[in-house]
Amino acid sequence: MARGIAIFILAAAAAMSATAQSPELRAKHARVMQLYATGHNAEAAVAAEQALALGVAEFGEEHPSTAALMANLARLHGALGEWPRAEAHYRRAAEVRAKTLGETHPDTGAAHAGLGEALARQDRFDEAEASYWDALHALGVEAARNVHVLDEVGLRAGLYRARALYYRAHGFAAAGRLDEAEMLYRSAIAVFESNASVDRAEIVAALGRRAGVLRRLGREAEAAEVEAHAVAVSAGRASCPAGLFTFC
Repeated sequence: MARGIAIFILAAAAAMSATAQSPELRAKHARVMQLYATGHNAEAAVAAEQALALGVAEFGEEHPSTAALMANLARLHGALGEWPRAEAHYRRAAEVRAKTLGETHPDTGAAHAGLGEALARQDRFDEAEASYWDALHALGVEAARNVHVLDEVGLRAGLYRARALYYRAHGFAAAGRLDEAEMLYRSAIAVFESNASVDRAEIVAALGRRAGVLRRLGREAEAAEVEAHAVAVSAGRASCPAGLFTFC
């Protein structure tokens, strides 16, 4: 989570740098980054709220720089576990970006991905999956337009697709479609483990879900192997066991 927040804050700063800003707004945004960097997330969220108010006054609500501030605030609320508030800001950021930058702009896709995370954290998995497919659509168009960024876009697209399938697996597991759920969990975990932006805790949680499905299927030995791998991941000593994942 922390790595993702840092990247997001830096991205917001980059998005705003192309637009003239008042010294007050620049100072407030710098304060947000300073507070985050020193681990003061609650204070950073308060400062980000103030930065957003300054941005609205300076640029208007429907402006890409304002949307960047909205998304930044959403991410900080997520870091604090305030997912309904994060959802509201991500949703608005996605709306503003779609209107000002276009539905298929990568920044619009990033807002949809953030919204997907916020929805998933509230156990709204069908909505989360749909948001990640929206994010993936935006990246697909970006890749077609800009082949020079294909590798970077491909990594992000793979992660968005994996998250969409991961949340679909939740629904399959709840509906008793266990073989399908297990297959999707296995594929999603392989992508999570190959992507440096995915937190270790998230990988461990995904492994736990897969192990639970395997136990429901009566595949005790495989479940135990997955659980052992989860312990290794949690301890930071994991490697990809032969035969455990589809892709490694």
